[in-house]
Amino acid sequence: MPDDIFGEPLPRELRPPRKRQLSDKDQRHQQQRIADCLDDPLLHEMAELLPPPASRGCPRQYPPVIYVTLSALMTVTRSKRSAVGVLDDKQWRSVRASVRRHAGRRAAALLPVTPPSRKQYEYAELNLLASSIGPLRELFEQRAAQQALHQGLFPVDAPRVWSRPERRQLLVGDATVPKAPSRMEHAYTPDTTTGEVRRRHFDPAARLYYENGEKEKRVARGTKWFFASARDTGYWQRVILSVRHVAGGEYEDEAAVAVRAFTQISRNLPGCMGVVYDGALRGTHRDALARLGLLVVNKQHGSVKPRAYELLRFGRCRHDLWCDQGRIAERVLLDDGTSTLLPVPVTRLEHRQGRTKSRWYHLLAIPCRHGTHSHRVPVGITTTPDDRLGTDPTGRRLKSDTERDFHRAEHLQQIPEPTLAHQQVYPYRSDAESVHNQLDKSLWNERMISYGLERQNVFMLGFALAQNATSRRIHLEASTGPSNGLPGRGAALSR
Repeated sequence: MPDDIFGEPLPRELRPPRKRQLSDKDQRHQQQRIADCLDDPLLHEMAELLPPPASRGCPRQYPPVIYVTLSALMTVTRSKRSAVGVLDDKQWRSVRASVRRHAGRRAAALLPVTPPSRKQYEYAELNLLASSIGPLRELFEQRAAQQALHQGLFPVDAPRVWSRPERRQLLVGDATVPKAPSRMEHAYTPDTTTGEVRRRHFDPAARLYYENGEKEKRVARGTKWFFASARDTGYWQRVILSVRHVAGGEYEDEAAVAVRAFTQISRNLPGCMGVVYDGALRGTHRDALARLGLLVVNKQHGSVKPRAYELLRFGRCRHDLWCDQGRIAERVLLDDGTSTLLPVPVTRLEHRQGRTKSRWYHLLAIPCRHGTHSHRVPVGITTTPDDRLGTDPTGRRLKSDTERDFHRAEHLQQIPEPTLAHQQVYPYRSDAESVHNQLDKSLWNERMISYGLERQNVFMLGFALAQNATSRRIHLEASTGPSNGLPGRGAALSR
């Protein structure tokens, strides 16, 4: 199909390689990542949201920023014990210098001589950080969006080619299930020999989830977390924009969390063109995002079968149009009495922005012996009776998709799967797997290091903080040079 805007798909053996070898300059050792966290001014902003010390009881020995810093460092050192242990005399002087840069000399002088213990951090984790996780997450998402724009992601003035969006113009999302900190499924288990009931290390937040799609389901026990991120070319330059817990065990629950997150994130990113996700997003979810003016690039669900769309008549000819593989195809009769579905070339992907919602269209070029016919087909959105609909040539109101039991968003994709454009854009989703890989490396023995959903929320937010702090520092070094990227200037730029 030479006139198709999406292009002819390439066979697997002819697709160009997209991965490159990780070089030494792309590595980031532990001391560098610790310095990245200490240099991030967002940690000090978050500390201001924590509740002030009580007027009664024992006075608070450490300022809140120390506990926020430890929540980020424990994802770098892979455990709480090592996060506290890494703060030796030299590192503690670095912490004091960081507090001096962002909070002043008086705040730095009030710091104790030694860092807090693990028990002190665990108490603050539950009573300070976990109790304020809502405002902390909201502030994080706001600053993450600002960081993404500052690092050149989602540029407003960049050209928008809806059929070929760039990596930096797209959000990438996926969910993962880290292993539960313990294999025990019950808090108390009886000894089969003595009958004694023993208390076990048990995670009350863990449950069973299914991963790897519906064809190759794999059972995983733990807590499920959704990540939304974006990046341009280059390692360690990814910006995590949101991290949220998925309570339900079905794919619909994950997709619902993803749609809510993408809806809120896209409001702060005016240059965002769309999202890349896996098959967990169905037609209902694509419809919600397409109405916001976003592209949704994901794979077509295997249960979607070809369906008759409409019969067009142009004078002496007629064309039987069907929905097949996410696009319009024409049913053609063969000499042996059978029929086949041939994809109809799409010459343009149109986006029309309305006051309250967007609309998407495929402009078709239907081949015919009497001359090519142009025909416009709505895609991506399933119309309802509440939507504004047109009339037929006789003046009667057209029925909506729901009234004629046609799930348009399920059958017709904005960028169909069996196309070259989909082959070029959908691999950006592998960046979500890179986020999951970094998360597994942040866990001791690749198991969650916190028990309970409250503490795990703090850990996941600290993981996102540490990742974005490294991304921010690398961007500053690339833009100003390692010798000029002073911590004070970096703090001013991030704001």
